[in-house]
Amino acid sequence: MQRFGDHSNLHGQCDALAHPHLLTLEAYWQKLREAGDIPARTDLNPARIEHVLPYTFILQRVAAGTARFRVAGQRLHDLLKMDPRGMPFSTLFDQDCHSDVRHVIEAVCADPAIIGLQVRSAATLLRPSLEGSVLLLPMRDTSGQMSRILGAIVTPNTTSHKPRRFAIRNDLPRRHDRLGAPRPELVSLMPHLVRPSERPDAALRPALKLVVNNG
Repeated sequence: MQRFGDHSNLHGQCDALAHPHLLTLEAYWQKLREAGDIPARTDLNPARIEHVLPYTFILQRVAAGTARFRVAGQRLHDLLKMDPRGMPFSTLFDQDCHSDVRHVIEAVCADPAIIGLQVRSAATLLRPSLEGSVLLLPMRDTSGQMSRILGAIVTPNTTSHKPRRFAIRNDLPRRHDRLGAPRPELVSLMPHLVRPSERPDAALRPALKLVVNNG
């Protein structure tokens, strides 16, 4: 049985995690860390990733296993039917997944690691299920702490008047690339609590501005 952070070769099973928008965002993030260090939030230039901004968000880790939306693209507003800024990242997920979400936040910030998740919003009588993929990339704040996460969520375009909540797909591979490894790999993850950073930073005004519908 594989544990959180173990590695196995699962190439060919990751089409959903290789969405072009996720690849574009990660390529830009990787370019920012050409010196080998984790990039800072203030390094971001929205103009360089303009066409993926609607799917992008920035989280701030505010406590062990807890991160809040600092910036949110239009796709998050469409899925949640509200402006998520200031709300916990777990708002995007079903209650049963919140423990797993806490482990994921700690893995991104404490390992640090790139995390890719495959998610699903369950079907109801009035709407079909909705599949999606989430990418999470660690970033530093202005004091150098690993308390920011650059992320994106991609799903098929659908119309719905009700908010969506997602479950993390435990039956499909997840991605967990500890930084510094010679090659990214896809792995099946099981929750494993890692040590959080000692303290979160104070709230800062986001540098990245995304389109959010407040109407």
